[in-house]
Amino acid sequence: MDSHQNQRRKKAKTSTNSIAPIRRSSRVAARQGWRIPPEILLLIMKELRDSKVSLKTAALVCRAWRGPAHVYLFSQIHIRKSSDCSRISKIIQKSPHIASHMNRLVVQESDFQPMFESVKDRTSISRVSYLQSRDATEIASTLGSCVRELGVSVYPLDENNLKFLKQMKQVQTLRVDQCDEMRVDILAELIQDMRNLTSLHLFGGQIDCDVEEYENDRLESLADTTATSSTVSSAEPTVDMPPFRLTRLTLDRVEHRFGLLKFLLDSRLFDLGALKSLDLTWMEAEDQFGIATLDFTFLDRLFRKVGTNLKGLTLGLWGTHFYPRDQYLEHYTMNPVASPLRCLVTLESLSIINQEYDRFDPSLFLALLTSVPSSSSTHIQLKTLVNVDDFAEFTPVFFAHPEEDPAKHWKAVDSLLGDKDRFPVLKTLTLTIILEFQSEVFKLTLHDTEACGKPICFPCVMMRLGDERAKEIATRHAEESVDQTSTQIVGLFEGTLTRLKEKGLLNVEVEKQDLSLPDLKPESGFWKWDN
Repeated sequence: MDSHQNQRRKKAKTSTNSIAPIRRSSRVAARQGWRIPPEILLLIMKELRDSKVSLKTAALVCRAWRGPAHVYLFSQIHIRKSSDCSRISKIIQKSPHIASHMNRLVVQESDFQPMFESVKDRTSISRVSYLQSRDATEIASTLGSCVRELGVSVYPLDENNLKFLKQMKQVQTLRVDQCDEMRVDILAELIQDMRNLTSLHLFGGQIDCDVEEYENDRLESLADTTATSSTVSSAEPTVDMPPFRLTRLTLDRVEHRFGLLKFLLDSRLFDLGALKSLDLTWMEAEDQFGIATLDFTFLDRLFRKVGTNLKGLTLGLWGTHFYPRDQYLEHYTMNPVASPLRCLVTLESLSIINQEYDRFDPSLFLALLTSVPSSSSTHIQLKTLVNVDDFAEFTPVFFAHPEEDPAKHWKAVDSLLGDKDRFPVLKTLTLTIILEFQSEVFKLTLHDTEACGKPICFPCVMMRLGDERAKEIATRHAEESVDQTSTQIVGLFEGTLTRLKEKGLLNVEVEKQDLSLPDLKPESGFWKWDN
């Protein structure tokens, strides 16, 4: 009997001992992140960086995963209201080390005034910015020592919110949205302590350019004065400081702000001799329409100032076929030999983004490619967009009959870029076509459209035109049809740009953009950060 009990105890002990190593090894593996090297874990988290939910889940897997997950979970923070400041304050108080990961900050605030009105016409409302709150004040200095990239979408940008933003003294990249009527002295005060600043991006295009104000600013800025501006000089530091050495500059529809351009061209404040990349988008053709005399003086001066060192240039063009005359395009391409772009003698990368709707016309690409020096160009990117409904209409015009109008045929692009004498070191031509469609808008039933009640509702109008016409359009917007159109687009360009394709220089990409999706990102380049 005793012998039998001893055997059972021995067997149980042996069984327990055999399980224990497995349990211990599981705990050890969890502590060690399943023996995944830290650098591999960081790469895994980098792939998950666009999904906060995935990063939060990864942070809970084990202790070894928590740190790498936090690196990307808190790398970019967005402040829109006072409660965001409170939340960040609590995080920093609980885990102070997390603050070191907060290297990208976007601050957003608006007084919700109608953006289409001039500032002079708006009602003055006394307000207190949430950036003056106790929580904002508490986190300002902590973030100021961590943030390297700062995005400011604050309107109006003034003394009410400037104190918080000025704490970000370690900023290397600054992006400022809604610069249409921002005071230059406020911008000068914002950046004066950001001595590490090398990348500056200014975005406008929110407010239509006022013709009378444009003319007054033009005459004032062209006056022969030695000072940049009386308002700017008051914001200059009291001690001598070296000028900012920018390597990247973005000007998105702010060229009508003559005082702003004059500020950037002041060599006492900015040294543009190190500028390597310029991203320029001028005002839309529609906004140019009402201005009798467009002035290109300061843009021309900018090109001359950076022409001997600039490596990359991106030109963005806005417009519609209702306003075909782009005066900026005419100024820079009318006489290719004498174009101000000819001074860009070190240019290696050129990107031209045509954001004009429903056009497949390559003529503006040809005009710019002819006007920019090409001897050092190695990479060229051309981007345009077309709606899936208009694809069939534009195809014969710009692909089928080159003899009718050679300047409007893509074969001319092939001849120009394929010329070894004109582009001797060209390595790649990337063509990106944004194919727009609407997958959901045509799925409404007739009963749904009757219930809508909106007289200008597009789906309702299409339904009123008749079921057959509506079905025909809906078919073109179906997933399978959009895929077929994408394949046709690639085939068209590869079949037309044969010389470039044979040399292995051609790369055709189609980006499908569903306009019916509610979560489309804003058009403004302000939100498009580099990874």
